[in-house]
Amino acid sequence: MTPPTGPETEKRVSRACVSCRSRKTRCDLGVPGDPPCRRCIEKNQECILATSRRGGRRIKGQRLGYSRSTNDSHQASPSRPINRMNSVPAQGQEPREPDQHSEWLSSNLGSPLDQQSEDDEEPTGDAVRLKGHFTSSDLLNPSDALDLLAHVADMEPEGHAQTQDTEGDPESSTRMANISQGVCDYPPVTSGALTLSEASFLIEHYHDNFHIFFPIAYSAAFDSSRILELIEHEPYLITAILCVATKDDPSWSRAHNACARHMETQISKLIYTGSTTVGAVEALLILAEWAPQPLEENLMIGCGKEDQGSWMLVGVAIRLAYLQNLEQTGLVQRVEGAPDHLSRKRIAWAACYMSDRQVSIRLGKGFWSRGPGPSVNLRAADFPYLQTQKLGNDNLALLFQAHLEITQLFSNAHDILYSSTSHREQLYIGGEYVRYIDDFSSVLRRWKLSWGGLSFIPRVKASLMLSYDFLRLYINAFAFQANLNRIVRRSKKRPSGPLFSELAAAPDARFIYESIDAANSILCTLNSFIDPTEAFKYMPLKFYLYVIYAAVFLFKAIFAGAIKPSEARGVRRAIYETISRLQKTSNNQQGLGQRYARSLRLLWLKMLGKSRSRNPEVEGRSDSLALASHGALQSQAESSEGHMNSDPFNSFSWKDLHSLGEFISNDGTSLFNDNFIISPEQDSVQGAEGPEHFSGNFYSGSLGEIDIIF
Repeated sequence: MTPPTGPETEKRVSRACVSCRSRKTRCDLGVPGDPPCRRCIEKNQECILATSRRGGRRIKGQRLGYSRSTNDSHQASPSRPINRMNSVPAQGQEPREPDQHSEWLSSNLGSPLDQQSEDDEEPTGDAVRLKGHFTSSDLLNPSDALDLLAHVADMEPEGHAQTQDTEGDPESSTRMANISQGVCDYPPVTSGALTLSEASFLIEHYHDNFHIFFPIAYSAAFDSSRILELIEHEPYLITAILCVATKDDPSWSRAHNACARHMETQISKLIYTGSTTVGAVEALLILAEWAPQPLEENLMIGCGKEDQGSWMLVGVAIRLAYLQNLEQTGLVQRVEGAPDHLSRKRIAWAACYMSDRQVSIRLGKGFWSRGPGPSVNLRAADFPYLQTQKLGNDNLALLFQAHLEITQLFSNAHDILYSSTSHREQLYIGGEYVRYIDDFSSVLRRWKLSWGGLSFIPRVKASLMLSYDFLRLYINAFAFQANLNRIVRRSKKRPSGPLFSELAAAPDARFIYESIDAANSILCTLNSFIDPTEAFKYMPLKFYLYVIYAAVFLFKAIFAGAIKPSEARGVRRAIYETISRLQKTSNNQQGLGQRYARSLRLLWLKMLGKSRSRNPEVEGRSDSLALASHGALQSQAESSEGHMNSDPFNSFSWKDLHSLGEFISNDGTSLFNDNFIISPEQDSVQGAEGPEHFSGNFYSGSLGEIDIIF
């Protein structure tokens, strides 16, 4: 290769080497314009001319990659001889002008003093990387500009690093010294409400009893031997775990109050400042699943306020997840050899999706989070660190996949059947819902075949049964409500009588029977397979609400005449057993199970009073047959339309717990007294005989003694 033969006067000498350009200093290349420059000779370093990118297609990250490769070559061979031929233009080609990309930064923002002074400090690749990142980053919105400024500040090689060294080291060294000396600056501990050994015990208690139902907490958080480090690095997650582990237990009331107040402070900071840790997202989702009661509230009955609080917590968690870009790394196909932190992010975003769908469906609200795309099919293998956590003969990753799939079915059913009031009305009138319910029922049966045979521990398998039966109820109850709406529309032309006096003749009767069977199955699962003190008390809020929804639905079915009086005896007995088990889940009178047991009893007593007031002959009878036989009469249309419009029990959905709370508390304050919470056997209106189809070992099963046939 020979140098060009053009006249010397045509050579351009305005080129600069990489080192001088990165320092924004003048580059003296000498008369021919070839390297090395004067400064590189003085510093005894390799001098490489910067290439020009004028006129070509600029690829993002090219300067960054070039500078890195250049720096690597510098470090790999510091004594390599300078190759002058690499900087000489090719034959018949004039040298290009120096690179002008982003040169306005140095020419406009740099002072003349900076251009003329030379620093004795050895240049590094930080400045080159800074310029490369600055020029190649997207700038699409104000947030991008702020992120760019923050990133540039972090990459600034001089003053910022010195500030961090001078200001950050004392705090960091103090924290590390506190950890090494066993000193904990954690408000629940410093206040004396909790000790470190108690915190370790509670974390282990959470892992053994709560974690299996919602396994999103990072596994490293359960290493009780590193409790100080966990409190330092995962403050949100640890506080949420402690709040849940101490709820509903009077012996831990002081610790719970301290942890709850600290959690409220942390949530306030999250709302105002956000967070860059996945642990904050996990903490909010855990709180939303178990919904500890606010400290200032002393609720007598359950009326759905827990769901409203969960909905707000899930919303904040989703916002934090979006701030951390978890939606970009969460629901994507797995990458072999991905680090644990990516798996953690994927699980956190999948949990955001599931919690959002479930709580929004329970409240009838719109969805906030983005679901998996049509091409994404998440499997257990996408959650590798859950695969290492065993659950019976299977693992938590399989359980997570099962819940993810049934949540997708919930979401689809909501979108197609319950998306809006106007859409529901159209389906009620047109009857197209029959085809949709058939399709969903078929898919749901396939889900049961896929997951019913796994060998989870009994209490976890029971939770899957509750989810399955509630989705079955959610889908088929649409037909029940559609028939009620049509009956109300035709009520003027019909003679008085039970609303469902001709249920078997209805074209969609099979769906109504299926919904009643699903509701009965939910109560049967709780009453037969789940120990209230060893298992159900640790389950998330949604399983309590599944039971309440099922009981309220059966109430409506009884008083609408969809359940015959002979069968209503068994339903009433099952509901009373459910009330008894809900009471046993907590020793705290304000506990979740206690409050909703109180709600169910109030509802039943109020409906009993309505039935007696309308039928005086029932006053002296206490058996459930009398109640059931006259319960259907309550739904009669004695001037049918007026009755349907005036009866508040028919004015709210079986899923609307807020309206249920207003209904049972209206003019019902006299029912609240010290003797209200009593066992069903002590109730004066109790006298139901067990139904034939509930005979045998209906109440004999207990958790741990038998396995569950799913």
